[in-house]
Amino acid sequence: RQLHSGTNAKAALIKALMCNTAEDLGNAGPDYTFGFGMLNARKAVEAMEANRYFSNSSITTQNDPYNIVVPAGVRRLKVLLAWSDHPAAANAALTLVNDLDLTVTEPSTLLHLPLILNSLNVTAIAAEAADHTNNIEQVIIDNPVAGTYNINVNGFAVPQGSQTYFLTYQMDMNGITVEYPYGGETLVP
Repeated sequence: RQLHSGTNAKAALIKALMCNTAEDLGNAGPDYTFGFGMLNARKAVEAMEANRYFSNSSITTQNDPYNIVVPAGVRRLKVLLAWSDHPAAANAALTLVNDLDLTVTEPSTLLHLPLILNSLNVTAIAAEAADHTNNIEQVIIDNPVAGTYNINVNGFAVPQGSQTYFLTYQMDMNGITVEYPYGGETLVP
């Protein structure tokens, strides 16, 4: 509200920021036990304050390209797409109504797809594949090379009008961040 003249942030933006900045737990990437991991509110606020997100809307077959520059020394790049989907019909076989797709292309032209979970083996590590089930998709690239990364959001199937979405990215660096004591506090034995 402070950054945007008193306007409340959309739920999908808050969800995208919180999930993408979470500290990974359990299997690498999202998993059935820990989801996206442990929330890190500090990182989420920093991502919001640094405007490390895009907002747009999409229709069927529309491609929205974005570019981000990844500096040297990044240990993990996380890109996440989220949207508040249109409600599905009662007893629908598929509950995802508006389907958007996320891809990230490295400077070397290597294409990355979102990580998806295996519902038949809940302990398996998430693998890259097209996701036509969820309204939140995440690409994770460990030890990315420095350069310009091309991110694409595609309106795969958007039958219910224009779908608003949020795209956020997080670059985790090596290092230590002291959370406490942060200011004039002292440790008490």
